[in-house]
Amino acid sequence: MSIKYNILPASVILDKLSHKLSTVRTSRVNSSVLDHITVRAYDSQMKIVEVATVTIPEPGQLMISPFDKSLLNEIEKGINNSNLGVTPNNDGAGIRLVFPPLTEETRKLKVKELSKYEEESKIEVRTNRQKLVQEQKHLKEAKEITEDDLKDFEVSLQKEVDELNKEIENLISIKETEIMKV
Repeated sequence: MSIKYNILPASVILDKLSHKLSTVRTSRVNSSVLDHITVRAYDSQMKIVEVATVTIPEPGQLMISPFDKSLLNEIEKGINNSNLGVTPNNDGAGIRLVFPPLTEETRKLKVKELSKYEEESKIEVRTNRQKLVQEQKHLKEAKEITEDDLKDFEVSLQKEVDELNKEIENLISIKETEIMKV
């Protein structure tokens, strides 16, 4: 019997990490910092991007223009209730968010946050590796694969894990450089 190779969900793990990294603020503001904020609209909780257009008029600013102007107060309330660290300026037509420049201390805290994301991703990789190895061991116990097949699988899987960990470290390194850039 030939071994059944399972592939680590690398793209899923990297996509999750990329999304988390996009919410971490750098010197240039990105609209994804609003992704976690929900507002009360039309009798349900909705994300800001579902009820408004978000633009970046200047590197340190976001402009939120709701499709329905009656939602301005709800959007403002949602931003105030979040831990975004900015005060929304409601001009009646939209909401302007002016982000202060990052201090050296804030930059270092954000780099620590990146370390947490890196570790979470690597834990997910290890968990998936352990699960896949267990599946193959069960196949060996059921005599569906040989000991050599299992060893080949483990070697192949470890190479894949090492490559994925390098990609994770690379993404973190790139983001860290963006954060520390003044």
